[in-house]
Amino acid sequence: MNIFFFGSTDFSLPILQRIHEAFGVSGVVITKPRPRGRGLRTTPPRVAEWAERLGLNIYMPDDPNSEAFIDELRELRPDLFVLSAYGYILSKTLLQLARLGGINIHPSLLPRYRGAAPIQRAIMAGEERTGITIFFMDEKVDHGEVIAQREIPIEKDDTYGSLADKLAHLGAEMITGVIQRVKSDSHELTKQQEGKASYAPKIKKQEFFINWEQTAEKVYNHIRALLPRPAARTHFRQRELMITRVQLGDRKLSPGMLSVEDKRLYVGAGNGSLELLEVKPEGRKAMSARDFINGYRIQEGEVLG
Repeated sequence: MNIFFFGSTDFSLPILQRIHEAFGVSGVVITKPRPRGRGLRTTPPRVAEWAERLGLNIYMPDDPNSEAFIDELRELRPDLFVLSAYGYILSKTLLQLARLGGINIHPSLLPRYRGAAPIQRAIMAGEERTGITIFFMDEKVDHGEVIAQREIPIEKDDTYGSLADKLAHLGAEMITGVIQRVKSDSHELTKQQEGKASYAPKIKKQEFFINWEQTAEKVYNHIRALLPRPAARTHFRQRELMITRVQLGDRKLSPGMLSVEDKRLYVGAGNGSLELLEVKPEGRKAMSARDFINGYRIQEGEVLG
């Protein structure tokens, strides 16, 4: 099969590896890496590094729906497009190039959490279950007919990072069977129930900051949803403070108020508290709560935010 894979993140990598092992991949399409950091360095994603080591063709179009890229792919006569965390919606013109169409591996139980941040939004909302949906793409966002769907629990200590890793490997487990069924035309399709659709928009920068007035449970979910990156943050002594490890506490404190007890650090929320286990002050490395207490001489009653 002449398969082209569209994907640019770490989530994509185990899925791509499994497809290549089972069927081979003719080309890998990634979004162009953007300059990042103080030096504005451009670093290729791990997907591209892996594909380059195997000698696979790598494509980095400015716009995959451009006439130039569509003409280039048309000459290659693709059988199937597989997309996972790519970052662009593929146009109908592009999708029609593939003889068997295009399928997407999406980390939610569609039609719930369509959009760019399904894993983070599910954790933020306190969902107990999520999963992988594999569906045929059309020109609408996460809208096409479903080929396969499996669910898994969201554990109380799952973060965005841990849950994304579980879902990526679940997607890798599912994808070879789906491709085989599509190839042999033995797949069954289920339409999504539009009345149950919900959306998971991209996380905005202002959402990085914690609202300590919310319940402890909501604050805890918010922090987990942003770990390991970009990390939820607050203000301490007029500078940013990232919260990098936390658990629910058992103290009654005013929202944002700090309390030190036996070298343990608690912070109040709307109806309770959380225990801070690790933090990262602005311009410093991450440190344990004990080191933060000692190094910054935390005073009882100081306030975050």
